[in-house]
Amino acid sequence: MRLLEAIVAANNAAAGRPSRLDVRAYANSLPLAALTCIDPRLNRLFPGALGLGDEDFIWLRNAGNVITSPTSSTVRSLAMSLYLKDCKEIAVIGHTDCRMAKVGVNDLLDRMQAQGISRGTLPIPNLHEFFGLFSSEKPNVLKAVGFLRTSPVIPHETPIHGLLIDSASGRLEWVINGYEAGGMPLETHGAPEELPHVATYTVGPVKSLGIHVEPLAARERPKPPEPPPPPPPPPAKRIRGRNG
Repeated sequence: MRLLEAIVAANNAAAGRPSRLDVRAYANSLPLAALTCIDPRLNRLFPGALGLGDEDFIWLRNAGNVITSPTSSTVRSLAMSLYLKDCKEIAVIGHTDCRMAKVGVNDLLDRMQAQGISRGTLPIPNLHEFFGLFSSEKPNVLKAVGFLRTSPVIPHETPIHGLLIDSASGRLEWVINGYEAGGMPLETHGAPEELPHVATYTVGPVKSLGIHVEPLAARERPKPPEPPPPPPPPPAKRIRGRNG
């Protein structure tokens, strides 16, 4: 059993109690980098729900555990956790009852207006995309994993997992098992509200918000065109002698 599989199994067996995991057996897979939401209800859940100590847990947070592109600032931070903190795996962990899934653009604009910010002053054409608003937690996790899998700064062999944690009980469930390799594409635009259990992630292109990106892979650079051959030299002129 591999690290995240052991974490989920121990978490489910604990049934709401602090998870117990013998981290010594998984020393080569630690520390773990995780992206979660900023919801304060998660403060009491991590890293205990994973059975990890603080020294084995690199915790990144933003509103809604959102990733907006393969080269966003959140991806940059996750990449640096690999290169500077020697993290071996990444987990995107959404949570139930996320307020980001309940707010719409109009509601957000009303809240901004109440703080003195009007829509006309914002040089942002698409607020929905800028703030990373979504309507369901699982598709949002799928989108984040898809962007990470296609990021040019994340090594292709890095396991990237998608999980969902119950905000009340702390129980984890799989969205994507990052150890499994499959060819199923992640179509994240217009994803259904409820997704079936998905045990694999894509190794092919991901389409999201109209963006088509290819996965990180070794590709041969196209050879530059060969220069045209030089023109032939002009024929030599014959010089006639006086008697010629």
